[in-house]
Amino acid sequence: MTPEVVSGQGYRLEMAFQPPLLSVRIFGDADSSLPVTREYWLLICQRVRSLGARQLLLLDAKESDVMSPEDLERFFVAIAGQGLEQARIAYVEGRVDQMSRIQEAELMALERGYHVRMFSNESDARLWLRYGTN
Repeated sequence: MTPEVVSGQGYRLEMAFQPPLLSVRIFGDADSSLPVTREYWLLICQRVRSLGARQLLLLDAKESDVMSPEDLERFFVAIAGQGLEQARIAYVEGRVDQMSRIQEAELMALERGYHVRMFSNESDARLWLRYGTN
């Protein structure tokens, strides 16, 4: 299956759907600003809703750092009610140096009721999506 490619200012998404799983590889430059992040996440939310995806695998290949806690708060407000609440989400952080910060984002997401887990590799993420529990 050829992935759907969507590009925007500062990011590129490669999306592939094999029910029930939507896989999204995220590429980007050093811009981790809230407007850029919100834009591509709202696109992802729209795809989850339109496809009826029950699982979401995000593979982060961006160069940027994780957003600040304040921007993460604003980010979660922006995506609330957009359909991700219905999906099981596995997020693979490509930068080992960002793992502690992405784990903070995981805790914030869990507090808001998302079924999410952060990983450092794709194979563990796929295994959790198939068989794991929160």
